[in-house]
Amino acid sequence: MTDQTKGLNPFLPFDTYIPDGEPKVFGDRVYLYGSCDRFGGGYCCDRYRVFSAPLADLTDWTDHGVSFSVAEVPWSDAVLYAPDALEKDGKYYLFFCLSDGTEGVAESDFPAGPFGNARQITLNGAPITGIDPSVLADNGRVYYTWGQFRLCMGELNDDLCTLKPETVREGVLTNGDGAEGFHEGSSLRKIGNKFCLIYASEYTGAWPHRGGRPTKLDYAVSVSPYGPYSRRGTVIDNDGCDPATWNNHGSVVKIGGRWYVFYHASSNDSEASRRARAERLAVDEEGGFITQAAPTTKGFAEKLTPEMLTSPVHACRFFGGAYVTQTPEGRFPAVGLRSGAGFAFSETAFTAGAYALTLRGRFFTQTGLRVFLGDTEALRATVAPDTAEITLRFNAPSAEVSVTLAFDGPPDTPLCEIDALRFTPCGPQYR
Repeated sequence: MTDQTKGLNPFLPFDTYIPDGEPKVFGDRVYLYGSCDRFGGGYCCDRYRVFSAPLADLTDWTDHGVSFSVAEVPWSDAVLYAPDALEKDGKYYLFFCLSDGTEGVAESDFPAGPFGNARQITLNGAPITGIDPSVLADNGRVYYTWGQFRLCMGELNDDLCTLKPETVREGVLTNGDGAEGFHEGSSLRKIGNKFCLIYASEYTGAWPHRGGRPTKLDYAVSVSPYGPYSRRGTVIDNDGCDPATWNNHGSVVKIGGRWYVFYHASSNDSEASRRARAERLAVDEEGGFITQAAPTTKGFAEKLTPEMLTSPVHACRFFGGAYVTQTPEGRFPAVGLRSGAGFAFSETAFTAGAYALTLRGRFFTQTGLRVFLGDTEALRATVAPDTAEITLRFNAPSAEVSVTLAFDGPPDTPLCEIDALRFTPCGPQYR
């Protein structure tokens, strides 16, 4: 039974935790630059890894290995936080920040690195401080944004490591009363002729419009890189990906005429152990409007079918305390499955007929299982203790519906762990 399906969310190998994704198109490939979490650890680590895919097949991601490490930073040995990248005059530049608040740039002849010759970003001869750099080249100018709670912006000189003092602005976005709810993770991009800031947002509907968990990527638009910016809404919200999820960080990119948002989702009942995800976006380029996307299982797949649902890691929603983890022996089960808990996959295209659902895992006690197709209960069963694998049959309509697995049993008792699943068409509907 295969545990991972190529192209579905999360689209990188299950044991790979790349948050804070910044996608950039260079040549005929899209490159993903991000931080690197270690499973069971905190935010980020001492190195970056770069992944890329051909524009013609976004399900085929290549791991280029370590692109940069803190060992290349002459002024610090802190943890590497979120990066961004830029191509200029045939060279590639990696903009990085560290947990001590310093920021820098390194360079390479190749988009995947390795990057070296690290230099600090300075203003008036002094290092800037902050996190989460973003960079955009437009009409011969290179704009740089950084900061947490108060977004700073300026133009870089040709050396790409010094800021032009007369261009620097503070508070382009903020989390002040009545402001845009800016938390961190700015990403400056161009949509049509509009400048667009994607950012991790703590914006709430109620005054003072701040203080929420920054699980949302919001966006603000202006006709000028320096603003004023008008917050227009949310691009995506990863709330529900894990019981302890805290933040989000990512950006948008146009690939082959389609727009996508890259973002991350936490796992392991933690704020970290974050995996890269992506969704298609509906974007009005002329007006600079983005229609909010929902987290899905689909990812880069053209169509999601039941046969593609192979692992709970591909689920887009967890509830009742359920989450996915990683075991020392390399399993990726759904755990925290107590009464009322479960997980769900996004809209899946069923063909009318009978299906067999096979579950592989560990059932610790007698467990009730219900499978919903959309709002309709398609299957109800009881699984005996000590079961390692079970196959159950149900009927499905011809419809594109969400798939939810919900578990019931004695209260406050671990019921089971689910390692993998399989849906198999079995012919016409049965009675």
